[in-house]
Amino acid sequence: MKQYKYLYQKMLNRDLIREAYYRLRKGKTKRVEIKLIDANLEEEIECMYQMILNTKPVEVEHPELRYKPKHRTPKVIKEHGKERKIYMPEIHEQWLHHIIALILEPIITRTAYAYSCGSFPGRGAHYAKRRLEKWIRTEDVRYFAKVDIRHFYDSIRHDVLMKELAIRIKDDWFLYIIKLCLKGFNRGIPLGFYISQWLANYILEPLDYFILGMGFKVFERYMDDVVIMGSNKRKLRAAVVEIAKLLGRRFRLKLKRTYQVAKFIYKGKGRPIDYMGFVFYRDRTIIRKRIMIAATRMARKFVKRKRWYKSNMQAMISYIGWFSCTDSYNCYLERIKPFVNIGKLKMIISRLDRKEKQDERMEKRALCIQAG
Repeated sequence: MKQYKYLYQKMLNRDLIREAYYRLRKGKTKRVEIKLIDANLEEEIECMYQMILNTKPVEVEHPELRYKPKHRTPKVIKEHGKERKIYMPEIHEQWLHHIIALILEPIITRTAYAYSCGSFPGRGAHYAKRRLEKWIRTEDVRYFAKVDIRHFYDSIRHDVLMKELAIRIKDDWFLYIIKLCLKGFNRGIPLGFYISQWLANYILEPLDYFILGMGFKVFERYMDDVVIMGSNKRKLRAAVVEIAKLLGRRFRLKLKRTYQVAKFIYKGKGRPIDYMGFVFYRDRTIIRKRIMIAATRMARKFVKRKRWYKSNMQAMISYIGWFSCTDSYNCYLERIKPFVNIGKLKMIISRLDRKEKQDERMEKRALCIQAG
């Protein structure tokens, strides 16, 4: 296995710091803190450079400039019947996370399993959906096992995570900064941190190759959800037991008790695969019932309300995406189309986007005039 050194020195590359900032500012150009950084970009890059330079586990020349994690207050959101705590770090802390992710990204993607999806560029839910449909229609899929890790993000132990990172990353100063980013959380990696998704995928990479080593060539992982397919139910049951042992022994994680090992539906017998918000049958893919109900309720509310915000309209358009990529068009015709004019919504959103871009150009021009 390839080992990586001198990653801390890469963090001190001003061009990399600038690239990380450009990634960070996408979709955030209206925020006040982004505007302030844009107005003094070169000075801010130098400040980030000095902060990284003085963040070491040894004595430094200017300890007052070192990175100090601030108190984070979580935002509690309810999603699909669950409560999740989302942490929003301060803008410079987000910038540091993007710098770390730029260095980790090629390391993790180089060895990642091809069908490990979620939080990888180009490997989202639609990529996973297309691959699963292809397997269902071309492979001998008689049975499937679906497992999920219990409280995955909240259960990751920092000592286990740092031990796994140290297997391939031989740079104590770089690991020290990652550990510092997670300071303040007794256990788990926080939702909302940009580095969390990369660290989560990294720690589960051994699980992917463990499943491959058991002889399963038709399986897919979407973050902490794993679907394995095969023609031998007994072998799948044994695989679930071995996966639970590996997770407990190596990562101190547990599987949810709601795991499934079942016959894949055929001629009305067995179960479909409920995965990533989709329900997969042999000849079609439909939307999960809970998502369909949420979409149709929102569509009916569009008739009653006189005023809608851009975020509401974008949410409605995103719901339409579920119908357009599944075999649920009849549901759309009956429960969505009579209440919502999708073409009109798209026109309004497009108009608002153009206005925002025009305002942004005017602000940049004003800043250039002031600087000149």
